[in-house]
Amino acid sequence: MALYEGIALIQEKQAVVLDLGTDYTKFGFTGEAAPRCIIKSEYWCTTEKRFKRVHDYDTPEELYDNLVHMLHLLYFRHVLVNPKERKVVVVESLLTPTLFRETLAKVLFTHYEVSGVMWADRPRLCALTLGAPVVLVVALGALEAEVVAVVHGCPVLHAMQAQPLAARALSAELARRLRLDNGPDTQLSDDVLEDIKVRLCFVASRERALQWPAEEGDVTGDGGEAREARYPLAAGALRVSGRTRARTAEVLFARDNELASLPDIVLQCIMQCPIDTRRALAENILVTGGTAAMPGLQARLAHELRYLVTQPPYNSRLQVRTFKFHRAPAAASCAAWLGGALCGAADGGGRALPREQYARAVRLRDWDCLLHNTPRDHPHWTQLQPAL
Repeated sequence: MALYEGIALIQEKQAVVLDLGTDYTKFGFTGEAAPRCIIKSEYWCTTEKRFKRVHDYDTPEELYDNLVHMLHLLYFRHVLVNPKERKVVVVESLLTPTLFRETLAKVLFTHYEVSGVMWADRPRLCALTLGAPVVLVVALGALEAEVVAVVHGCPVLHAMQAQPLAARALSAELARRLRLDNGPDTQLSDDVLEDIKVRLCFVASRERALQWPAEEGDVTGDGGEAREARYPLAAGALRVSGRTRARTAEVLFARDNELASLPDIVLQCIMQCPIDTRRALAENILVTGGTAAMPGLQARLAHELRYLVTQPPYNSRLQVRTFKFHRAPAAASCAAWLGGALCGAADGGGRALPREQYARAVRLRDWDCLLHNTPRDHPHWTQLQPAL
């Protein structure tokens, strides 16, 4: 046996990185630059004879079954490894429900008997890929747009902002506009809507958006926004007007009395952070998620930020005028997964929760639990003991 083969046998095997998103799942090994597979977060349900989403559940038992089938698909069809031999790095959102993360831990430790699991939140992992001490992470996922400031490896939780401005909102707006173009009976699946959104839609500039008329009822012509396109379907070509192609993404920038647009929540997050970090946050913005790949999104967001910061209520409270954006070293949708791969490779499994410790006390540390955030020498810590 060669020397390098003997060294490989005694070394611990690479951990796997699991990013279980609402629409898509990324799965691969630590130390690698890209995931081994990117698949939809669904599996073929033999009892219901259909593809079932992992996040579609009504009871904890149904969620447990969904996770068991999904992980079986990942382990034994896409990467072909034994779950017992490798630790797991779980990439999760700060807003992940407690039921979901506890059920996932139960599946990994009891059903697949993994040796250890490490949980890491997406904002810190995205910031890890840049190596910058201060990063403002704008994550555009499937359901929500989350804006989190990461300062020296710690997310500023009280400044975190989240709004339902993401892929699902764009799909709903696209479906509405396609019904205006082709008739009220137009019914399209989620896959077709996503394909149209990726192939034909883009984000127009702010100067172009200001020239559009306010009336939405007039759908005759394209108003000069873009060229009309035809999307082929089995029943015939689908008309996608230039108005639809250019204005679908406007739902992200539409302002109301609550100031809940995407540029507004970015400025609100910066405004609620410590004053000595605001300028650094504005100059280190990272936009991640599948929606971040939409053409023109980053340029439009930068233009909107530069304009809104001069308007009330930001002009009197936020003395920042320069906004700079980073480009992630991987695809925008895989930035969090890449951070998990780097974290797992550098940590070596030292911060992973061992299966033996989980078997003794079936409980996970969580940032929103007072028992886990209160020091043991605090006088109120004994009052939290019944929570165990």
